[in-house]
Amino acid sequence: MRVVVLIGLLALISSCTTSNRPDSGGFYSYVDAQGNLVTVVRQSPEGGKSSTETLQATAEPVAVERPRLDELDATSLDEQGQYQTDEQVQKKIEDAERDRFVIYRDASGYQVTEQVDVVAARKAKESKPPVYEVLGNTSNAYIERVEAVPERCCDGPLKQAVSLRPGLEELVSFSPPWYWVSMPERHPAVAFRVEPGIAALRLQTFLTGVGYLHPQAAFLDQDGVPILLVDNLFARRYPETWSRLGYLEGELPVEKGAAWLVLYLGYAGVSDSGRPELVPGEYLWAEPSAPLALKGELVVRALRAPPGQ
Repeated sequence: MRVVVLIGLLALISSCTTSNRPDSGGFYSYVDAQGNLVTVVRQSPEGGKSSTETLQATAEPVAVERPRLDELDATSLDEQGQYQTDEQVQKKIEDAERDRFVIYRDASGYQVTEQVDVVAARKAKESKPPVYEVLGNTSNAYIERVEAVPERCCDGPLKQAVSLRPGLEELVSFSPPWYWVSMPERHPAVAFRVEPGIAALRLQTFLTGVGYLHPQAAFLDQDGVPILLVDNLFARRYPETWSRLGYLEGELPVEKGAAWLVLYLGYAGVSDSGRPELVPGEYLWAEPSAPLALKGELVVRALRAPPGQ
């Protein structure tokens, strides 16, 4: 029985070997040294040929000819490129920017699509006048001078001083009860304690029909002694709009060593009744669009010092 099984296995192995021999013909492919894919037809041995002839036939592959690529047209290299000027390029960019749309929902919930002309909006913004007018030549709009000031000029206002804290603002009101400084003439004044961390002060005074406040400033040291006087505090004029009054604005750097700020009306004196009165004179910094006022309000905003200072 074992002999019969062994003979069957040998017959099966022999049949498989014969059916899978490589000389049965067909196709095979390979990639040559240049990277080309080559397909070869394997020649089947004919019945009357010897084993040597069979090996020679299988060793001679037949390559399938691939279609040739189009040759480069040399005349195209001589053609000049089509270059465009900066103006032509900019025009193409602007034409593309004009064809833009914005989609939004209105108050009723409907989706609305509107065309947006980016170029026209940019040109309108560039041609729009500035929101403020510069007062004088700010690059050389100051005059240094020395003025004799009493050492204890500002003791009165310092008694009611409030603190200016970094990043916050205060509404300054010139109104009763009045406090006075002596420069040596007496002028109505208000005072502030300058807290550490303040780099500059931004002041705004409003141009109203009844006039505007144009105070002068005095920085004082920790003991209340004046170290710097400033006559003109404003450098920009903002016109009136439908939503706000016109106003003047300026920034005042905090003087080194200053602990107090006093704002006083240098154009106002004290009358016999103890109230402020306008002192006649010519003030070069005066705003021609509005008269000088004796009462009113202005805003002082404390600007923070940069980190590390």
